Amino acid sequence: MRTVSVLAFVGLLSLSSLCAAQRAFDGTWRPDPQIYSPTRKPDVLDLANGTYACRTCTPPYKIKADGHDQPISGNPDYETLSISVVGPRSVRKIGKKGGHTVVESEMVVSDDGQKLTERQTIYFVAPRLIEFTTHSLRVAAGSGGAHPISGTWRMTDGDVTNHAEDTIFKVTGNVLEMSDRMGRSFAAKLDGTEAPYNGSEEFTSVSLKLLDDHTIEESDRRSGKVVNISRWSVSSDGKTMHVRFDDMQGHVQEQTGRKVE
Repeated sequence: MRTVSVLAFVGLLSLSSLCAAQRAFDGTWRPDPQIYSPTRKPDVLDLANGTYACRTCTPPYKIKADGHDQPISGNPDYETLSISVVGPRSVRKIGKKGGHTVVESEMVVSDDGQKLTERQTIYFVAPRLIEFTTHSLRVAAGSGGAHPISGTWRMTDGDVTNHAEDTIFKVTGNVLEMSDRMGRSFAAKLDGTEAPYNGSEEFTSVSLKLLDDHTIEESDRRSGKVVNISRWSVSSDGKTMHVRFDDMQGHVQEQTGRKVE
């Protein structure tokens, strides 16, 4: 009986892993809502006497709540902000940059005053708008006579509710193609070879390693330097993906997602 050489055997194993990876990763994946740590720093808001203050924003600010654009200094996302009281438990915010609306949001306090829901529409950071919803629980009440939105709130979860983060993976041979609805994409070999990362303001290139037939490690680079490492692991039934993000500065985030197509 003929024996298979070591190199040929290794090649067969690699081919088997690539075929299994194709079955595991191919499809459209949707992130689950992000659950925030119960130790997350709370937000402190105050709306009273015609003024609105965000005391924990970076940087903190205090402006008139009269529905007109008010200048905000030091904020990288917008240059002006308007605050409008639209109901006994709801407030609308509109942020602008260069005279264009970049974010709109409505914050609504529940009837019992213990929950805060914020629905944001974010423009211009992707080819399509992003709808993002967060929920918070009250930690402390605001001052007497203030609008119910006032007080200390701890965010519990957030979700891209229009599914702009849906991600499509397709493995062909030893190449994985990624694209999402935010206009980001790449096609990279599963052997660590660097490839362009398209449509991203954060990353300029990417490399991938197939750790096993259900796990891929992604290294994202900016100007040649690795700034983020992600590990994508698909469950044995091929329906769930667990992702670990490491920004190389000690910040680690974990998230799960589901195959929807």
